[in-house]
This record gives sequence, structure tokens and C-alpha cells, in this order.
Amino acid sequence: MSKTFVALSDPVHNLIRNVTRHTLLQLCITPGQLPAMQYRVRPQDLPEAYYSLAVFHAIEGRSLDGTRLPSGLVTPAEKNVVPELVNFFDAVKLDRRCSRDLRLKLKKKGPGMLSCELLSFGTGMLCARNDDPEDLFQRHLWRQHGSLHSTHAVVFARIRALHCAAVPNGLETRKESYDSSNIIYGDCFGELEQLWDRRADTVFLEQVAHSLQGMRRHAEVAAYLHPPLNLQGIIKFHLRAQALWAQPPPTARILLRRLEFIFEHTKIDYSPQTVFRRNSAARAPAARPPRPNRPWHADRSGYDGWLSSGS
Repeated sequence: MSKTFVALSDPVHNLIRNVTRHTLLQLCITPGQLPAMQYRVRPQDLPEAYYSLAVFHAIEGRSLDGTRLPSGLVTPAEKNVVPELVNFFDAVKLDRRCSRDLRLKLKKKGPGMLSCELLSFGTGMLCARNDDPEDLFQRHLWRQHGSLHSTHAVVFARIRALHCAAVPNGLETRKESYDSSNIIYGDCFGELEQLWDRRADTVFLEQVAHSLQGMRRHAEVAAYLHPPLNLQGIIKFHLRAQALWAQPPPTARILLRRLEFIFEHTKIDYSPQTVFRRNSAARAPAARPPRPNRPWHADRSGYDGWLSSGS
């Protein structure tokens, strides 16, 4: 197996990576539900930079490029509710550059594991290209937030999908694309690091392996914002394009082998580009087809102005 991964670790994803690495995972048994691993979230233990990202970017929608997000303005009472509003540590919810990406999880919402798909099938992120030039929301994402790009990224398949687009004259069904890539986001990579840090705890690893068995029949597609139609079909193409393993790891020993493989075949990209598409074909009359290969503007964004150095 020669497949390689690229873990994104710009200051935003490095922040999320540190949070998922140091927030304890533990087994949660809820009546009527399957046992699952969840983060033990203590709002007072989370860094202030996390709340800045969650409130001013994920919730209020402020852009990250060139903007200094305020810090220290979240009250203790607000800290108790903010993590749930942004689905805790999920980068797809926390980073609007990734807001329409898709991934498989044991539970779509809640403080559950984020690396289930990677550990179970060996697949990277399914990234939205947001390439419908007449969709008003996708145009907003192009101009306000951009999208993440790495020079080390590999696209195994480009999957065409239908979605219900918001166009100037109302709603209509249109086409868009998703990239089945080798990208790993910071939330997922930090979680892998926590599992590796706790590799001597065989009971914990067996609990993780046991909970991952639910990915066979009970996995949910995490699609939070303007999802495409036929999610199950898109995921099937995604798994067919790059899956390394057919099923979740049955034992702690096999789980450790997969962790070793992923770490040995992962390159960390500390400076991925945030790419903005300023000029879209959406201004053209509806009868004219959108022009291909529109110009893109790349920006090596520096977020360190608002993230504290200790985050």
C-alpha cells in the first residue's frame, strides 16, 4: 500500500489538533444506544482561542483572512453552550473553509470520535469544490471564506452530485463536484495522536476498536450545511475510489497497526493555502453556461495575529 496522506496544520487546524489531542476520550454508555467513545468536555479547560474561533468565525461568520478575531470576550455562562453550538471539535463546523465537506461518523452530532472513517476505511476528506457559479451561497463562500488547498493533496476521484441551489430566481436542482482526497484535518489528526499517546492502555484501545464496529451499519454522513442530494451514493463512490480497508479494526492490535501505517504515510502541511475565487460566472445571464477555468486568487494567510501562542 503506497497511499499517503497530508494533515493540514495551519494555525486554525493546529488549534483544533491540540484540543482533540489533549481532551480526554472515554467510553460513554447511554441507555438505548450503542457504546461509543466521546470527549470529556470541560468548557473551563478549553483555550480562549477555541472560543474566538467558535464564536466569531463559526457562529458569526467573520472571515479569517486578514481579520483579527477578538479574544477573551466570551463569558463563563456562554462557554457552557458554545461547544455544543459548533458541534464541539468538528473542523467542518469550526472552519467555514470546510463547511460543506462530508465525512462518515458514528454520530453526526455530539462530542464523538472524528477519525472513525479514517481508522475504519483509510479514506481522507471528501471536500466540496463549491463549483456551482450561480449558487448564491457557494458564491458567498468563494468570496468571504475561500477554501483550503495543499500542494501535497491528491484527488483520487472527482464526484459529481446534484444539489438544490439558491439562485437569483429561487431554487433549482443543479450540479456540483466533490473531491475524494487524501487530506486529514487537524481535528482528526489530533485524535490519532491521542490514541497513539495512550497506546499502552490496551483496555482503552479495545474499547475504541469495539466502538468502531458500529461504522459497518450505523455510520452517519456528517453533512451540516446545504448538503447535496443522494448522500449515500456519493459516499459509496468516495469509498470505492480510495478505501484501504474493507471494515473497521476488530482488535486493539490491528487498530495500532493502522495508526502506525497512517503516521508513517502522513506528511504535515503547516502552510496550506486559502484560495479565494473572486470572479465567478454567476453574473452572466442565466441562459449562458458558466465559463470553465475561472481565475483564482491564492493567499498565504497568517492567522497568528489572533491565535495565542500557547494554543
